[in-house]
Amino acid sequence: MKTRLIFLLLSVVIISCKVPYSKKDVFEERAELPKDEAPHLKNSLEWWYFTGHLIDKVKNKTLGVEYVVFHFNPTNAKGGWMVNMAVGDPETKEFYYDHQFFLKKKSEFSELPLDFYWSKKHFNSSLQGQNGFYKLNAHFSEDSISMQLKTRANKEVVLHDGIGYKNYGDIAKAGYYSFPRLKTEGLINLNGEEYNVNGNLWYDRQWNCSGVFDKKVAWDWFSIQFKETQSELMLYRLYSLKDSSVIYGGTYTNAKNESVYLENDQINIEEIAYWESPTSAASYPIDWQLDVPSVGLSTNLKTLFPNQELELKFGPLTKFYYWEGMCQATGTIKEQEVTGTSYVEMTNRFRIKESKK
Repeated sequence: MKTRLIFLLLSVVIISCKVPYSKKDVFEERAELPKDEAPHLKNSLEWWYFTGHLIDKVKNKTLGVEYVVFHFNPTNAKGGWMVNMAVGDPETKEFYYDHQFFLKKKSEFSELPLDFYWSKKHFNSSLQGQNGFYKLNAHFSEDSISMQLKTRANKEVVLHDGIGYKNYGDIAKAGYYSFPRLKTEGLINLNGEEYNVNGNLWYDRQWNCSGVFDKKVAWDWFSIQFKETQSELMLYRLYSLKDSSVIYGGTYTNAKNESVYLENDQINIEEIAYWESPTSAASYPIDWQLDVPSVGLSTNLKTLFPNQELELKFGPLTKFYYWEGMCQATGTIKEQEVTGTSYVEMTNRFRIKESKK
């Protein structure tokens, strides 16, 4: 309980931050690898984020994976960590997730390659590696669920906006790069059934992110890995709830790893259908039409099953809900028919019910 109360206080500080953040935050002209893969020890909010669809071809089973490490240090003091992980089963429409908070000395994980590790009762988790080569190990606290995965980069790193720093209008500036296609293999144990899986994970690395998660901001994030063109699309939609303005952006990367950096007027997102959570009462889109005319891309995006909402408990009276889940894409790129696997994240959706068109 003491740990959760501490993190509740940290969270209040984080979501109250305004640009230009603390003077302790890290701003550079260009992201530098591998240096920026390591924790920014004086940073207020950063994360290492893996999502993707993995398949056991023998058992004809597809599972969705989310594995995230958050680092909090809003006051340049001791700081702390949250580990968040989920497994989705579209066949049974079951969604399993877990999260834990940990206090660590701010220098605990400062060296490269990454060597993160946490343990609390039945919860165990670790992340090792760098530059696209990672080992992820996790065991959930209550459910009989675990994963042991290894990755290698199938494509080069993408520095968003060409420099690895993303300008979210006047709201925030954050370091941001991705490995959009990590070749992944390993084992997932789901309630006693073991699956030998492989596929591609998407990896996002961001830092200086407190402004993005201001309490007056809502956020949608889309990632798609297209099969036929071996290309990838990342889009975001950032809502300023204070003045109802919306900021769009993203990156399209082709098979040769050539990227096009997308701005507001190049992106059209139409919400088609919704699902209301029985837990949070938030209304989440579950069907979208995405159009990026400048790269000849038009695709429909649908969730594989609606109930992929996570509930994070920061204390006895404080909960945070967000939706992060498996989706599938069908459409065209330069008139070629394409299909794709996708993950979508939506935060603060209960605040923008009135935005439905």
